[in-house]
Amino acid sequence: MKRKYAAAAGAVVLAVCLAAAFWVMHSRTPAVPVTEKGPVIACADVEHIMMSHPSYSQYHRLELEYNAMVAQYQFEQWHYSQQAASQGQAVKDFSMTDALSSAALDQELQARVAIKQNELNAALEQRYQALLQERRKVQPSLSDEDNLKIVNLRLKLAALALSQSERQAAEQELQALLRKSGGDHQTDAAAAADIASAMAPDKEKAQKELQAYALQVKDELTARQQSSRELFTKQMDSLGQRPEPAVWNAAWKEKLEAKEKEMKDQKEAILADIRDKAADVAEEQGIDIIFSEYEGIGTALDVTDDIIVKLA
Repeated sequence: MKRKYAAAAGAVVLAVCLAAAFWVMHSRTPAVPVTEKGPVIACADVEHIMMSHPSYSQYHRLELEYNAMVAQYQFEQWHYSQQAASQGQAVKDFSMTDALSSAALDQELQARVAIKQNELNAALEQRYQALLQERRKVQPSLSDEDNLKIVNLRLKLAALALSQSERQAAEQELQALLRKSGGDHQTDAAAAADIASAMAPDKEKAQKELQAYALQVKDELTARQQSSRELFTKQMDSLGQRPEPAVWNAAWKEKLEAKEKEMKDQKEAILADIRDKAADVAEEQGIDIIFSEYEGIGTALDVTDDIIVKLA
């Protein structure tokens, strides 16, 4: 397959060929008087000659290796920039995600503490019910219907969370029921105080258990978030393990220049041999000028095959 050379390369070959031809004609043979016919002109296909040179395969291999290195450099350059961009975007995205994660962990903490609080309240309610049943044994005068309402109101008042208006309304309704059923306010207040006193240790225990549970869950969630951050940092460190851009480019430049010099040296050796063989052909055939590209008036002798024979 033929390869197209730049016009500048052809011009260099042509100039050297011309110099070689004139040197051969004037140094190897005696000067010949100029005739009226003018100089003898020839042309040669330098591309074809070069491809026919015995060392061309070595040059072509170097050229392919150089082109492959350029392609690899361009790909790694793109990959390098993509890594840098990905790392920057990942840090930005993780910062946003980490903030959202903190909010989500706070919500999870509140939800789990609320569930635990409900469990503890349920246990306190059971304890209250047991104490209330014991108290009912010494107050049999209350009707079942009124007693049920009173129990429900007391349970409502014993809840851990009641607004001021709700508590006031419940207390008023409770007092009205007690008065309606003939209950003694002082006796009822004393009973409530006894129950509250009996339940105080249970409430204190439940409060401490809730606080300990909240700290435990908070530590668990904090450790989970920290683990996620450490994993991300490790991934970023792995992604960032690449040389500095200047160092990386310098290393590639050195490799490419070394391969390019090797390729150019091989090409120059081939062209030097071609110039030498062209001078031999010019001397043998009495040619004054050998063009690499001829577009003059008239015809020029094609000595391409003659030079190729000399190279064999």
